[in-house]
Amino acid sequence: MGSITWQYVAAGALAVVWLLLLVRRLGLPSRRQRTRRDAQSPVWLSIVGWLLIALLVAATAGGGLLWLLGWPTMPKQAAFSTTEMLDLLKIGLAVVAGFGGVVALAVNYRKQRVTEAAHAHSLNQEERERTKLFNERFKVAAELLSGEQAGLRIAGVSAMAGLADDWEAQRQMCVDALIDQLRLHEGDGQTANKIFRALRDRLGSHREAGPWSALNFDFTGVRFVDADFSERTFAGAVIFDGAEFTGDNTSFERTAFRNTTLSCHGTTFTHTDVNFQDTYFDYGAIEFVGCTFEHAILDMRRMNALGRGIDFYRSTFTSSSVVGRDMTLSLPVRIERCTLVDSTIDVRTFEAGFEALRFTNNTTQNGGEPEGLPAVTSSEPQ
Repeated sequence: MGSITWQYVAAGALAVVWLLLLVRRLGLPSRRQRTRRDAQSPVWLSIVGWLLIALLVAATAGGGLLWLLGWPTMPKQAAFSTTEMLDLLKIGLAVVAGFGGVVALAVNYRKQRVTEAAHAHSLNQEERERTKLFNERFKVAAELLSGEQAGLRIAGVSAMAGLADDWEAQRQMCVDALIDQLRLHEGDGQTANKIFRALRDRLGSHREAGPWSALNFDFTGVRFVDADFSERTFAGAVIFDGAEFTGDNTSFERTAFRNTTLSCHGTTFTHTDVNFQDTYFDYGAIEFVGCTFEHAILDMRRMNALGRGIDFYRSTFTSSSVVGRDMTLSLPVRIERCTLVDSTIDVRTFEAGFEALRFTNNTTQNGGEPEGLPAVTSSEPQ
């Protein structure tokens, strides 16, 4: 065989090797699929595949070596001495041993894949069993929460809160189930207090978030009596749309709202002191839209806030007051299209860079004009 033929053979073998590698690279399934496929395919198929790869690599390496040596011609058998024959025999045995090593490698590779498949199956089975157990616990807790007796509902609160602690993937669902009880059993003070204690215990402090702080809390339509959310941290959405706050005190004192919006759309504050003293808003918004303040005091003294703004829009104040002295703001306060009857607004703020108050298109009776700023502007903050 001439040198040209050897070159063609070597180039063809090299091309086949690269083609196989490319196909394997582009058409490679996921690790889980590959593990499952290897575990199901026959052992001999894996061995043949590895042998084929070994032959192609050997052919390529041998062809490259011969090319570097200038394609020397092999002498006839009679020209070999005894020593050379022994060397050739050793080379042959080494090649056979090499192929045996390839077979062993293929077998070990197959064993490893089978082991990985078994391990993955075991993990999947454990996860399924764990999810099944969580679902069973959720069903039991939900049945307790919907019980007719208050004692059963209180036990259900503990069961659901404990499940939320353990089931991080569905923690939001568990907390939503607890909040639903505040709507369904608003007259059950014992259950409501138990739920609030569970929330407070898991919302950290005003300095450090708790395990539930990043969740969304949708209190839409809930009636609160003396609600106490003081010194907690909220990092998810906080929604009080359509809720009602009453009682002597409603407290958000020293509460931290981080990267979130406090939404009060259509919320009612009746005969209550709403305490936002020393509250901290970090890159969020406060929205009092369509709210009703009746015989209420909204105390925002020393509030520290930066973000999108504090908005009072189309809200009604009757015999109420807004106190915002000594606030530190890096956001505008907008009071627009509100109705103020026998109500006062006292906003004295330290803020950065612009007039922080916009007071426009409002209806006032017996007071209502804001106090505390030397000049009230009706234009947008610059």
